Amino acid sequence: MHEEGQSKSKPETGVGGSDGKKNEIIEMTYHERLDRGEEYEMTEESRLVELRRSICNGDWNAVEQFFVFDKHPLDTIILSDEGYTAFHVAILAGKYEIAENLITMMSETDLEKSTEWRSGGHTALTLVATTGRTHMARCIVEKSSKLLAIENDRGYLPVTAACAVGHKEMTYYLYSVTQPKILLSENDKYGFDLIRAGMHNKIFDICLDLLKRNPKLAVNELGRFEFGFGSIFMMSRHPNAFFSGCRLRFWQIWIYDRLKVKLPTTSSGELRIPITTTTSEKKTSKYKRFILGVFDRHVRLSLVLQNFSGIKQIYDLKLMHLYSLEILQCMCNYISTLKVQSLRNCGVVEAMFGATKQGIVEFVVELLKITQPLIFTDIDDRHVFMIAIQSRQENIFSLLYGINEGWKAHILNQIDIKGNNMLHVAGEIAPPPQLVRISSPALHMQREVQWFKEVERIVPEWCKKSKNDNGETPYEVFSKRHKELVNEGEKWMRDMANSFIVVGTLIITITFAAAFTVPGGNAQDGFPNFLQKRSFMIFIISDAISFFTASASVLMFMGILASRFDPVDFLQSLPKKLIIFLSTILISIAAMMVSFSAALWIILQHRPWAIIPILIMASIPVTFFVLLQFPLLVEIYSLTYTTGISFNRKMKPWL
Repeated sequence: MHEEGQSKSKPETGVGGSDGKKNEIIEMTYHERLDRGEEYEMTEESRLVELRRSICNGDWNAVEQFFVFDKHPLDTIILSDEGYTAFHVAILAGKYEIAENLITMMSETDLEKSTEWRSGGHTALTLVATTGRTHMARCIVEKSSKLLAIENDRGYLPVTAACAVGHKEMTYYLYSVTQPKILLSENDKYGFDLIRAGMHNKIFDICLDLLKRNPKLAVNELGRFEFGFGSIFMMSRHPNAFFSGCRLRFWQIWIYDRLKVKLPTTSSGELRIPITTTTSEKKTSKYKRFILGVFDRHVRLSLVLQNFSGIKQIYDLKLMHLYSLEILQCMCNYISTLKVQSLRNCGVVEAMFGATKQGIVEFVVELLKITQPLIFTDIDDRHVFMIAIQSRQENIFSLLYGINEGWKAHILNQIDIKGNNMLHVAGEIAPPPQLVRISSPALHMQREVQWFKEVERIVPEWCKKSKNDNGETPYEVFSKRHKELVNEGEKWMRDMANSFIVVGTLIITITFAAAFTVPGGNAQDGFPNFLQKRSFMIFIISDAISFFTASASVLMFMGILASRFDPVDFLQSLPKKLIIFLSTILISIAAMMVSFSAALWIILQHRPWAIIPILIMASIPVTFFVLLQFPLLVEIYSLTYTTGISFNRKMKPWL
């Protein structure tokens, strides 16, 4: 047998040469060869290739036989240039059963040694942490808890590695078994890394617990962290973590306001962090299992109803907001102890401007309460409310109405480094993210005029005529910056008017002709034959409505075409005309379809099998037109008469 094996390894020609035989040998598993009684020598490379293939195929018998045959320790078998061991290959291939079996074969010393290879950037535990397999992590920790304090090549501890990829269950478990002194060592780097990952994946309970243990993590006072500023800056980048940064529908707000949410706490009043249990099957009595089964069905039904109605999602959202407010309070309590110069150097100013641009009202309020409003200025010497105007954040700007008169006067009289006052800033065009929310250039322009008028209303008189360093008044800045937007709005409205004039003219022509060519014709006395029928009255009334509304819409279109398209016209005049002509054209088309359907009913009233499909098809164009144009009508109406820009001039005093 040995000679036969050697002869097969010699070079051969033709089909089935040495390469083919070598591949055939590699593809055989060890237990297959041993079952055949074969003995031969394989190269080390061939053995490693076979081991890797067996792991990827999930063949545990072959893997186990390999280590029995090879006699090498698990941690010294390297299967790739990246330094992957058999355990790491099993994890990356998703063969978790093999990985768990390998863990049972590895001693505590083996597990700790395996981390020295760095395994392509991961330790054994950090790699398992990224998979979310909590049971496997528990097995590793029970064998060697030292791995909890060993970082991977990115500098992440296992708990941070799990949190960075969003595995909440794994994160909670590893956090519960990782000693706080580990996370708060290394100049607080580990703690900050975990907070950063927790904020990114909205695991705020762990962030709050860490900040309560060490409030210094709120800021980066001495440049301790490689990643820019402290946790306060990270928090300002997550507007959805606060109520003011969320966009909820009216019914969601109704549910949100009525839900009572509290932070989970222990009996001693401390914050409770969920701890995942991954024990094996629990031994329970038949009676207890029955009770639990019935209870479980009711709970599942309740969860289904909550998910369907959206209550569960809104509850979780409100709980997240509550955590965020607690985190913010904890940060502000520490920031209030810092000196002014420290605020400028540790990221608090950047966090304030980030929150202002994102429209996070709670963030701005809490920071301004513990500091002075004019401490926060950017490189252009613009304060918070100038940034709010520049970013078009009306909720932040409305806070100005709740400031005491002394601070308000001081704020309103400030200018930036280029001589611009608040009205100059309002004259600048809005940033693209704000304009994207509105569907048309005309409405963009309306919003810009609304902002300018609101700021003009509150600033002192001198601001309206003052010139900046470029010699421009606020009105000149507004005209110059919005010239292109005015042209785009004019083009959009003219194109729409020209399109609908054609539609309106056709409707006028059709409905006018239909009034004198009624279905069924006229009698000898000149009256319509079906004059006494109810369907005929529906026909003639709807035809008249369609005619008059189409005429009104065409006249309104002509009024739009004749407009000056001055920037001020976009505030009220042009939107009103848009509302009237869209409303009338919608009514006209709907009435025309009703008139058409009534005429068909008069003619085919004795053949319902024919009239019903026709009536259904007649509703299709109306439906399409309403779906396309009605949302625009609602948007124009709301921006002009209802919500628009919701400046809160009745803001309660808060500073």
